Amino acid sequence: MDKLIRDVLLDLGCTEKETSFFITNYKMGPATINEIAKVGRFERSTAYILAEKLIAKGFILKDFKQYKKSLITIEPKTLLRMLAAKGRQIGRHELAFQENLPDLQALYVASEIRPRVRTYEGTSGVIAFWRDILSVSQEVLLWTNQETESKFFTPEHHKLFIKERLHKQITMRVLAVNNEKGSLLVKDDDFSMRKTKLLPEHIQFSAETYIYGTKIAVLDYKKDIIGVIIESEQITAAQRAIFELTWEQTS
Repeated sequence: MDKLIRDVLLDLGCTEKETSFFITNYKMGPATINEIAKVGRFERSTAYILAEKLIAKGFILKDFKQYKKSLITIEPKTLLRMLAAKGRQIGRHELAFQENLPDLQALYVASEIRPRVRTYEGTSGVIAFWRDILSVSQEVLLWTNQETESKFFTPEHHKLFIKERLHKQITMRVLAVNNEKGSLLVKDDDFSMRKTKLLPEHIQFSAETYIYGTKIAVLDYKKDIIGVIIESEQITAAQRAIFELTWEQTS
């Protein structure tokens, strides 16, 4: 039983010495600090410090029922309630951590050259994905296949993105796969603060790639929508150079 109690107390944040003091008091029942120190072989000064810490944490109570001031541990059912409450708190923290994992991961940088990577899934994740793209003030570059995008996003989604971009006065240059949807994109350029060029007909791809600031954002459309944002000055500069070269060579 000692190990079981010790494991619970350690899970609840007690130190090894506090745990040993608690178990000694637990098995003795109401006892003075000096009596606990003697049985548990603690130095008297250490025993007083441990007692005060356990009282402050709520694991030991002062017993005034007897003539001499004694200490008594909380009941097992109280320990169980504390453990259950700790489990619920950890569960809430785990859920919050999971929900914010992309941003937390982005904050983690092992070195100056390590790219920051965030991933998003589903339509709701893409809204956060788009907001990040529209957080910049400079021009956004885009590789796109409008035929593929239209299978996952309604015209309302598309218009919402353009509306917010226009509101923020963010210009855009687009290299689009040469298909019917791409041609329609070209026709709307004058009203959308955008310049679009159609790629040669043999160039085909499904994923969209946005280049903005020091980031590259890729949306992959398959059975579901998966978005990846990579933040790296070096990688973004290389992708921007490829875009500019292709732009110049595309009529």
